[in-house]
Amino acid sequence: MKALYLTMSLCLLAACTSVPGVSDWKPEPIPVAGPRQDVPAYEVEVLPEVPTVPGTVIVGSFRILNQAGLQYDNEEFMLAIKEMAADMGGNTIIYSGAGATTARVAYVPLEEVNYHGGDEALIEAGVLSEEL
Repeated sequence: MKALYLTMSLCLLAACTSVPGVSDWKPEPIPVAGPRQDVPAYEVEVLPEVPTVPGTVIVGSFRILNQAGLQYDNEEFMLAIKEMAADMGGNTIIYSGAGATTARVAYVPLEEVNYHGGDEALIEAGVLSEEL
């Protein structure tokens, strides 16, 4: 089992080392109960703290080296980091900001949209939209 996580970490690292700065973000998946979620990289968010949504699971972390930070203005860098988080089964990177030496990766269940009584009929009739 430990070899699987090591192999997974090495594959994640090798896939993203061509983007400058990404090699300073070392992915460290942790064992989770059950299968990891299949998350597309474009759904990964960056938040400053762990959401309080019930069912949130920490699936790994990044070890941040050389005082590296997130390069929000570098689309290629951000996509590479998000791909590594998604490969760990996470849809949220918990990053507190400059100077952080770790960033946790979590899977946060998507919140279900709760409609009020009768909203379904209004949506079907085109009066309301499902968009929030």
